[in-house]
Amino acid sequence: MAQSKIIFGFHAVLSVLEHQAENVLNLYCQEKENDPRFKALIEQAKQHGIVVQMINKNKLDKLTDSTHHQGVMVQVRSKRELDEKAVYQWLEEYEGSAKPLLLLLEGIQDPHNLGACLRSAEALGVDWVILSKNNSAPLNATVSKVSCGADQSLSIVTVNNFSRFIKEIQDRGVWVIGTALNASERLDKLDLKRATALIMGTEETGLKQLTQSSCDHLAKIPLSGKTASLNVSVATGICLYECQRQRQ
Repeated sequence: MAQSKIIFGFHAVLSVLEHQAENVLNLYCQEKENDPRFKALIEQAKQHGIVVQMINKNKLDKLTDSTHHQGVMVQVRSKRELDEKAVYQWLEEYEGSAKPLLLLLEGIQDPHNLGACLRSAEALGVDWVILSKNNSAPLNATVSKVSCGADQSLSIVTVNNFSRFIKEIQDRGVWVIGTALNASERLDKLDLKRATALIMGTEETGLKQLTQSSCDHLAKIPLSGKTASLNVSVATGICLYECQRQRQ
């Protein structure tokens, strides 16, 4: 039997139907007679030949193990797992016009923060997302919901050794920038048009010292208010936007 994953939340499920309907195994929907959004979603599912199973809220709560499913859930075939060797091969063979952009997330434990980071990554053209294996939130249904399904369309790899991975991509021409509150350089003053990997850490502890020492540069977001730091998902969105702004 194919391995599967549960995804819930209206926008996350809609993203699945739009981009990978062929991977849907089951779709469960809570009947909402007066909600035109759900009628449109059900019609879209039927156009893909997907049978929609109407169930009550209590059963949907149990299937999702959540009360925040927004009335809809899909069971999809699990994505083929990628490893770091796939990243190395992709970098070696890459011939695109825009330079590669990688996002490395170290120790992001909150699934809501992770999901928000992935949503920004997908929206702002990240080619690969790299997660640290230790102290990172799992790619679960909450991450899918918060990311609006971005976790299903992004190329995501989990690695054991961040510093070794950094060295490998540096050897393949990627410029690695770590973010740190005490950095002397501003991110917007760096050239982000080259092949770039951006590393984000937790707002509590930031990047590990070994990770910082492995970077080509450490950079900060210039802040002018009294707030000392930003939520990691907010900071990720700002940094990725600056990458894309320079590349326009």
